[in-house]
Amino acid sequence: MDYKAEVTLNEKDSIQDMLSAEKSLAKIYTTAITEGVSKGFRNVVKEHILEEIDDQFKVFSLMTRQGYYQVESAPQKDIEQTKEKFNKVQGQLS
Repeated sequence: MDYKAEVTLNEKDSIQDMLSAEKSLAKIYTTAITEGVSKGFRNVVKEHILEEIDDQFKVFSLMTRQGYYQVESAPQKDIEQTKEKFNKVQGQLS
């Protein structure tokens, strides 16, 4: 039995896999930059992570344009509560 003939990813699945890969790469680069001690190494990783973030956003944007990823705006009340919480924590750390 030829399993390859039976397994076909559609466009949505393929793009979802790409998004997952982009998110994983961003996490790997974040770990690398926080663990690196050489300034040169950190600069190289910084360049790569910035590119990765852009690539992830491009894939995410494609998914939303194609209707594969639904995004809802947060209620203004929730946004304000989060801002207040952040400001409170920031004030405690200062």
